[in-house]
Order: sequence, then C-alpha cells, then structure tokens
Amino acid sequence: MIELLKDRKGELSRLIGAAKKKGEPIESLLLEMKSISTQLKSLSSEKNASANTSQKTQKQVDSGADVVAISQLFKEVDSVDKFKYSDVSVRKCSDGDAENWNQYVQSTIGSCLYHRWEFKDLIHQSFGHDTSYFAAFDEQNKICGILPAVELNSSLFGHFFVSVPFFNYGGPLAGNAEIEMQLIDGLIQEAKEKEIEHVEIRCAKQRHGLLEKTNKVSMMLALPDNKEILWKEIGTKVRAQVKKSDRFELSIKFGKAELLDDFYYVFSQNMRDLGTPVYSKIFFSNLLESALANEFHLGVVYKDSKPVSCCFLMGHKDTLEIPWASTLKSANLMNANMFMYWNVLAKAIDEGYQFFDFGRSSKDAGTFKFKKQWGAKPQQLYWYYWLASGDELPELNPNNPKYKLLIWVWKKMPVWLTKLIGPLVVKFLP
Repeated sequence: MIELLKDRKGELSRLIGAAKKKGEPIESLLLEMKSISTQLKSLSSEKNASANTSQKTQKQVDSGADVVAISQLFKEVDSVDKFKYSDVSVRKCSDGDAENWNQYVQSTIGSCLYHRWEFKDLIHQSFGHDTSYFAAFDEQNKICGILPAVELNSSLFGHFFVSVPFFNYGGPLAGNAEIEMQLIDGLIQEAKEKEIEHVEIRCAKQRHGLLEKTNKVSMMLALPDNKEILWKEIGTKVRAQVKKSDRFELSIKFGKAELLDDFYYVFSQNMRDLGTPVYSKIFFSNLLESALANEFHLGVVYKDSKPVSCCFLMGHKDTLEIPWASTLKSANLMNANMFMYWNVLAKAIDEGYQFFDFGRSSKDAGTFKFKKQWGAKPQQLYWYYWLASGDELPELNPNNPKYKLLIWVWKKMPVWLTKLIGPLVVKFLP
C-alpha cells in the first residue's frame, strides 16, 4: 500500500510539472497529491488503530468511555488496493450499466441505499432533475467504483450538483482513495463544462483534499438481540415516557401505500408547523411503488382511528433508517412520538437489523438530544464541496438567516396551500 502511494505521488509530481509547462489546470492533481501525502503520514497510526479495532471486534470508543458497534455504512474498507490510478477509466453510465452498478453497491462495504441505481430514476421521476452517474471500470471493464450525482438548477437557489440530495448519504464508493479522487475529478470536470456553481458530496467517511462541513452527525443505535434487552437498556426515564402513552390507547400500523394518505396527512401538517416546504405525495408514492418497495415501510400511529404520528422506514443491509417522522402537536401530550419510536425499534429487532439510524442532527440540537436518550451514538458526517468561484460554502438550510422571514411566513400558511406550493420549492432544496 505504501509503495503504491509513493509510486503515485512520484507520478503526480511528473504530471503536475508537465501540466504547468503546458498551461493546463492542475487543481485535481494537487488535491490528489494532498490526499496521498496525508495518507502516507497517517498510515502507520491507522495500521495500529486497525489492529486495536480488530481486537475489540470492530467496536469503537465513543467520548472516551462508551463502546459501540459500527454499521457497515461507516466502516473503512480493510484491504490492500488492487488498482493503480492508471488501471481504471471513468465514464458516465447508462441504463445498460444498471445491473453491474447494483451488484457493486450490494457487495461493497460502505454502500448506502441511495447508491442504488433505482434512485436515479426515482429522483428524475419525482423531481424532474437530470443526473450524472459516474463509474470507474478496471481493465476487464468491471465496475470498481461509483459516484452518483443529481443536478439541481433554479433561479432561487442556484445551479449545483449533489451526491445525493434529499437524503443523508451518497458520495463516492470505491476500494481506494485514488479511484474515489478520479470519480470526483470526473464530476468536477462535468460541473465546469456545465458552468455549475458548486458540487456537494455527502459522505459517511472522511476524505482529504476538499472543503468540508462537519456540523452534522448521524445518530446510530446498535440493536440488541431482543426487545427485552432494549427495554432494559433505554433506562427508567425513557421507559416512563413510553408507558405514559398507554393511558391513551394508541395503536400503530405498518404497511405500504394503503397507509400513504394517513402518513401524508400528519407529515404535511408537521412540515407546515416547522416552516419547511413539504414533499409531494407523489414522491412517497413513487418510492413505495418502485423496484425497491420491499425495502420501504410506512408506520402510522392512531388515536381513536385518527392518524396522529407517522414515519417512513428504509432498510439496507444491516441498518433500518427513519429519514422522515412527524407527530401532530395535538398528540404531544399523549407521547405518541415515544410510542411510535419504541414500536419502530421493536420492529427493527424483530426483522433482524443490527442498527437503527435515527437520521442526521446538528450537534446538541433538540433532535440530537431526543435521539441520544434512546442510546443512539453520533457518527460524524462529512459533506465536501468544490466551488467554481471560490465563494463561501453554500448554506441552503433553515439555519441561514436570509430564510428566517420565509420560514415565519410559511408557518402561517394554511396546510392546503403548502401542499400546492411546497413541492415546487423543496425540489430544489437538497
């Protein structure tokens, strides 16, 4: 591994020198050089850390005390690099590559559901966005790395690539950093050709050589073997909150499209109350009717046959994720939210998942604390950027002060109007 990195570093030095003489751009070469230098410096410590990790049966220390298992999504590939940079070629993929693409996703550690080829069509079908799906191919024309990207373009929010929008993960998936950098370089080159303002790459693992944001974490819970153990582990305070819902005689249903109307009734109201544009019902319908439908489930909590809380669940490999959850304000006194999460966690254990992904949160925010009380541990998220003009990092989120007034106005709008306008706005918010 070290020799491969040294060889590539020497090759990069020659390429940079040649490019300078010809007046060609060297930005991507410099980024890779920085990445390789960092890898060489830290390789020894990483090797020792890897040995320690294997002794702890793939567990990591959290906050210097707690020990937690790691979902495959956050694991580093523990293998010797098979390819040199020059051994692979990168190109955009077509539908003819879909099967090979999905086979690579399924067999590779660190993959997420949003790497799957089906999301290319789902996003285009639901939002109308163009996509650029890049793959690296070895000398036998076999995929050895992928990078999905979606193009968003609006007069209000700008023109940019995201890998991938609307969800927490995406980014390059490859066996080594060199291939990942070649994939990123391919996406950057396309961004330049399209005069795109910036590229955002959402990753669950740290990479080097790009601007980054680290203000978000995923809250992950390692699930025990049975519900009885989890009931003990969540502690007295959380158990009391779950038990409080018993007096209200709540019920929960899990299903598919037959629950969509009830799900969307709660979800759209909650989004309005938060001041957030709502996705169209068609988006969720497309998910539930897609080729990945077996991985998706809706959960709806009822009080006297009326929906009061809801969630959307997505499964992939060892993890069940809850990307969307909502509860009506009127149901807060019933602890409907706690009732729902307990039943969802029980479902995850019953179905054999090893981890539950509560979704992303800002560190120490209210949602962070809510998820932490269930025993979830933060896993750092890394969002990387390439900027065309060297401007500040984009802030297309509710924390941006310039959206404060819009959020206030949105909260005052009737729900029926937000259902009409929301989908037209949120499709351009990554």
